[in-house]
Amino acid sequence: MKAIFEVKTIESDWAPPFKKNIYTEEYTPLLNEEFDKIKGNGNNESVFKVISANNESAKVEFSSLFTIKNPTENDTVNKILHLKKGEEKIIAYLWGEKGISKKIIYKGTPSTFETRAMETEKCNCEPCDCESETENNEENSTKEKKEESVEEKTVLDETGIFNLF
Repeated sequence: MKAIFEVKTIESDWAPPFKKNIYTEEYTPLLNEEFDKIKGNGNNESVFKVISANNESAKVEFSSLFTIKNPTENDTVNKILHLKKGEEKIIAYLWGEKGISKKIIYKGTPSTFETRAMETEKCNCEPCDCESETENNEENSTKEKKEESVEEKTVLDETGIFNLF
């Protein structure tokens, strides 16, 4: 099951003129999938990992590089945030060349309509009431990918030259 999160990243300089950069991104990770990255000062790791999610709430593990602002009793255990739909939690990274705050908001799971639209888009049939056709299309796309890679190998073997075009 996918979950939808909005993450606002605020980077602040430690020295004058104390410039701030603000970035907002939306993520739709699956359960146990990591998302959002912190880079710099030798770090290149994911900030969040989805532990569980339903339409009303989610549990998200956050990186040990961050500390939580205004923690509740549930949030301090094992670096896990308990987010209700629409609720914002803030974590901070204060050890780099810039101070970084991340505000995360849980937006829920994709609606039934959106899920239905994705299924229809995936199997290209009208109306989409066929799970088997979706599976067949996925198998066909996998086969096509395999065939393409075989053709590429053939071209490389015949010419003996690595050709990018």
